[in-house]
Amino acid sequence: MIRPIIYLIRKVNDPKDDVLNHTKTLVATKFYGARVTELNGSQEQINVIGKQYDRSWVIRLNCPETADYVAFDGEYDEKKQSPKYIVKQVRHHKSRTTLYVAGTEVKP
Repeated sequence: MIRPIIYLIRKVNDPKDDVLNHTKTLVATKFYGARVTELNGSQEQINVIGKQYDRSWVIRLNCPETADYVAFDGEYDEKKQSPKYIVKQVRHHKSRTTLYVAGTEVKP
């Protein structure tokens, strides 16, 4: 199923003057036209990701993108930055990227 909008969320270093400050901020970018496949069933999740989750997805992007978290349009609140789901694995191919996302909600 092609989702019209998903959010790719990355951890970015804070550009502060303090060299010892290693805090990271989250930056969300809208991505249009991702192919999202929800993995149903424990055996299918174990075969693809290696572990069982409440929900999980395989997301295919037609570009070389990466993300630390993924959120879906219609349920993501940009002010609270929630709910977001953790990217467990990223695979880069010649002309596309595949993200394996675990359905465990990440708490801020």
